[in-house]
Amino acid sequence: MLSVSAIWRSSCRFLASFRPPKIAVIGSGPAGMYVCSGVLRKLPSSEIDVFDASPVPFGLVRYGVAPDHPEVKNCINQFEKMFNNNHSRLSLYCNVTVGRDLKFDELLQNYDAVVLAYGAKKQKTLTIPGINARNVFSGGDFVSWYNGLPKAVAPFLDCEKAVIVGNGNVALDCCRILLSSPDDRLMLTDIPLSILEVLKRSQIRTVTIVGRRGPLEVSFTTKELREQINLPGCSFSAEIDTTDRSAVNEALSGLSRRRRRLTELLMQNLSADLAMERQCRLLFRKIPTKVVTNAKGRVRGVVFKNARTLLEDELPCGLFIYCIGYENVVIDGVPTDGEGHIDLKDGIRVNKTGETLIYATGWCAHTPRGGIVDTQIDAANVTAALCADLEAKRVFDRELNPIRRLLDFKGVKYRTWKDWKAVDEAEKLLGKAHNKEREKLLDFPADPASK
Repeated sequence: MLSVSAIWRSSCRFLASFRPPKIAVIGSGPAGMYVCSGVLRKLPSSEIDVFDASPVPFGLVRYGVAPDHPEVKNCINQFEKMFNNNHSRLSLYCNVTVGRDLKFDELLQNYDAVVLAYGAKKQKTLTIPGINARNVFSGGDFVSWYNGLPKAVAPFLDCEKAVIVGNGNVALDCCRILLSSPDDRLMLTDIPLSILEVLKRSQIRTVTIVGRRGPLEVSFTTKELREQINLPGCSFSAEIDTTDRSAVNEALSGLSRRRRRLTELLMQNLSADLAMERQCRLLFRKIPTKVVTNAKGRVRGVVFKNARTLLEDELPCGLFIYCIGYENVVIDGVPTDGEGHIDLKDGIRVNKTGETLIYATGWCAHTPRGGIVDTQIDAANVTAALCADLEAKRVFDRELNPIRRLLDFKGVKYRTWKDWKAVDEAEKLLGKAHNKEREKLLDFPADPASK
């Protein structure tokens, strides 16, 4: 005859086999959100917990997308609807750093599947003398500042000239924000008012964007380039030498339609009306070799070497921004390959044995580049693989503990969806007073209201 305890254990195993699959998603940016959307739809019984190191959700959509590109942020409306319609199955834990507040192994012990979607956290650094001078910023840090990331360092804009290294969209975003009229283009965006005041006092009148390669290798889009060319009150010129002009003319007919349109737009803007109040210049084939500083340790110029002639010249500036991309950072405990990247066996699944399935999507899994569409495609592939694997497993009989209990035990001051909605409503209310959609908060309570 079975004992009461044996019957209890048996009934627990029986009930556990019918529990829904539990999934952890690390990262609340588009990569993680699109995976959540797909899994919730394809696995109607699944439960998902989303973790993010930031005190508020949505990652680069909130703190990386240019404020004068609100259409790119429209995906947030979809994510909001997803949380509101699935509150019993979808939970948010912001202000939680996996690897510090929660060990990766602790997630593996409490979920059937874990999806890595935390983006590329580390920005590449120029390894040249003087790079740590005052008023030198990576593109990501500068973008974070004007987007209102808490504790972001503010630049000094009391100089007339700025130099930006990089030929991608981030470089154009930084340039456009610096040369825009805050009282015109930026007034109704979600740039925080305190940051808008700094931009209003800016003395910068000339921004020089410097590419290390040639005009055929630029990586910005036609849309962003045209935006800069047509910026009100600002002139634009691309300085391309005769050798590159000849190379462009020879290559033009063989380029893809997208690349040809971009290159033709560049070639149509080789000169400009420099009498305008503000100026943007594009230079090519110049490699930064040294940051020159004044007696106070602040940048006063950047030395460049011509990639063809090897001759050096100095571009004077009081602000230097380098936009050279991001690097992947692997969370402690996640398997890595020989090059220090996440070890993926098929571009989707992480190469690790054990009961918990692990996947990676977005910038943390692949090269840190691409837009929302690329992120959606990647997330769809991960969703399909994850759902197929979980459906094949069918029975979930491993005993799992509620993660909230562990977070409370550790004293982690996590922030939930309820906390985000309080922030969201406060920002919208503040924005309404200034005839804008929202006024971003630059600080958040240390102890969330939901605790």
